[in-house]
Amino acid sequence: MAEDEAASGKKLISASDVVGHASRKDCWVVIHGKVYDVTKFLEDHPGGEDVLLHASASGDATEAFEDVGHSTSAISMMNNYLIGSIKDYVPPSASEATTVGGNDVPPNFRRMPQKKGPPAPNTFLDFLLPLFVLGLAFAAWYYLTFIAKA
Repeated sequence: MAEDEAASGKKLISASDVVGHASRKDCWVVIHGKVYDVTKFLEDHPGGEDVLLHASASGDATEAFEDVGHSTSAISMMNNYLIGSIKDYVPPSASEATTVGGNDVPPNFRRMPQKKGPPAPNTFLDFLLPLFVLGLAFAAWYYLTFIAKA
């Protein structure tokens, strides 16, 4: 592993070192255990710089990166920003399955929030509101038909 690092010229970076690089002046993103310095790419990113800043601040951006579905040219462009890889990297899905009590990830190394489904419908209001409008329409019709003529 150290031979691969020396051959590629890239260094091993600890997860705690990445946490401090989440600003517009210094932005690192972790995708599939590789660390990319995207500071110079922030303004050129098609999704906007806020997407990269959020991904940087949330820790491992692998899931967010995969969810978007980047083109092959975008993926090949990433090599220009590669600065190293995470030391002892464990993919997010594997780390959640293997860690039962504790977590080896530093506390400031947050993950992207999980996607939530649509909110549960409020069935009480969904039923009562149309019923109330129907009753109001009937009361207005009754008033205008029988009471107002008298």
